[in-house]
Amino acid sequence: MVQIKRTLIFAPETFNLAETTRAIEVAKKCSEHFRCVFVGYSKKYSDLIEQSQFLFLHLEPHLSEKDVEQLMSVDQMRGIKHPFTYKHLKTRVTHEKKIIRMYEPVAVVIGTTLSMFISSRASKTPLVYIKPLAYTRTFFLKERWDLPDALQKSYLPQKIIKNLTKNVALCITYKPRSFAKLAKEEGVVLPKYTIDCLDADFNLITTIPEISQVIDLPPHYKYIGPVYAKLDAPIPDFLRSLPKGKPVIYFAMGSSGSADILVRFLRVLEALPFTIVCPMKRALEADGYSFKSNIYLCDYLPAHKIGELIDVSVIHGGEGTVQTACLSGKPFLGYGLQQEQQVNINQCVKYGNAISLKKKDVTKEHMHRLIDYALTDKRLRQRASDIKQLLQGIDGPANAAAFLIEQFATKD
Repeated sequence: MVQIKRTLIFAPETFNLAETTRAIEVAKKCSEHFRCVFVGYSKKYSDLIEQSQFLFLHLEPHLSEKDVEQLMSVDQMRGIKHPFTYKHLKTRVTHEKKIIRMYEPVAVVIGTTLSMFISSRASKTPLVYIKPLAYTRTFFLKERWDLPDALQKSYLPQKIIKNLTKNVALCITYKPRSFAKLAKEEGVVLPKYTIDCLDADFNLITTIPEISQVIDLPPHYKYIGPVYAKLDAPIPDFLRSLPKGKPVIYFAMGSSGSADILVRFLRVLEALPFTIVCPMKRALEADGYSFKSNIYLCDYLPAHKIGELIDVSVIHGGEGTVQTACLSGKPFLGYGLQQEQQVNINQCVKYGNAISLKKKDVTKEHMHRLIDYALTDKRLRQRASDIKQLLQGIDGPANAAAFLIEQFATKD
């Protein structure tokens, strides 16, 4: 007897590389049990979905590059304007509800896809959010989180500032007017506090307790461990024939990194006696930048396969990128582009395998000194080896799939 597969809808924000690849890795592990359908509003990384043999539906209203830039600016606290007007959000929710009616999924699996917090609930469909622990209520209730750099400069005692920050984070009730209005129209009751509005029915946490230092989670939270991109591509030939005798530095800033940030780093790195491998060619080629011969620009790399070929990573703080760097077994230098990313970096700094970069560090002198330290410090390199051993036995996508299968594939 042939059993018809039930459907899962995956709805990452497809302009975000980390969210898109995270969803792909989980869907791969689910595909024997579910029909996996992807939806999104940007085609920026949709080719990765289609290359993985999943159906991708490009929904309206399509996100333009200007829309994506606005969202990135808000995410990095460089702006407050976003494209989610009432009209934009209404169109999103209308199309999402239509897709849910058409495919009748047993659940919707998201990244930070805010409209689905309304659409799934209006459609009475369970919502599953694959996400880090940082900046959740549970995160703020624990004791080991750090203040943002700007608040650490305050003249008030750090304990007072930390308590104030926690109280504001946990008690603020602000919701964008467009979301509040549309939720009311759809009969969806949003949680009172802003921070709880970003909780789904089930939250699969990609952090691990050994690093977060949080053992007990709420009932609707579950640790699954690292979920990061595993591009199905061979290691390019050029990586095996890099100049001998020079340390190899892997440099990437993910989809968060603007061309300005990339160029700022590359102008510093090209002046140093290192070989720099940077898989950010797509983000730079339109502007025609050129660099010195020690900079190797390329397209996407199977970063999880090249740990033995590099000596140090210089990265942003996206959790998937941080976890990939950890699994290389080599130290990394992290430059957080927003607060959640800085948390991911700080947790590794505390563990002992990473160095946190500030704006003032992005100079020839500072970067040379810090990379040399990462290359030679025995304790830093030992902790990098230790964290690799800690993480490499955890299969986050398989853990996520096991949860989804148990929760939705075997129940009537």
